[in-house]
Amino acid sequence: MYIIREAQEKDILEIVAIEDLSFPVPWPDFLFRSNLENPGFIVYEDKKKIIGYAILGTFKSNAHLLSIAVHPTQRKHGIGSLLLQKCISIARYYGYKSMTLEVREKNLDGQRFYQANGFKEKESVEGYYLDDNAVRMQRKI
Repeated sequence: MYIIREAQEKDILEIVAIEDLSFPVPWPDFLFRSNLENPGFIVYEDKKKIIGYAILGTFKSNAHLLSIAVHPTQRKHGIGSLLLQKCISIARYYGYKSMTLEVREKNLDGQRFYQANGFKEKESVEGYYLDDNAVRMQRKI
């Protein structure tokens, strides 16, 4: 049985391991620790193991998905969509009407995932990542 809950200090090592397996330029652990008080920092836990996480923040007047990842061996089972839907629920609770995010221009699977979850391409952001441009996406919530 799984639960989606707020992230805790004890989760950081597993979150960082997922991050390292998921991104070419992963976030360092201190960035995760700095978000521990953020009610939008959530984890998907199954049998006391962290399988995925998401971090929701703000950008201008929108809710903003800062990061989301699922362990590579657990992808394509709907966990990312569950995490994203929970982030949308949190954003609605705090009164936001739309959500934005950035995804690597080269990450076509990621772009398809967000499109399947109602996001539309808004603009391209050159040099957003150290090694790639970003596609900024948005959806009404």
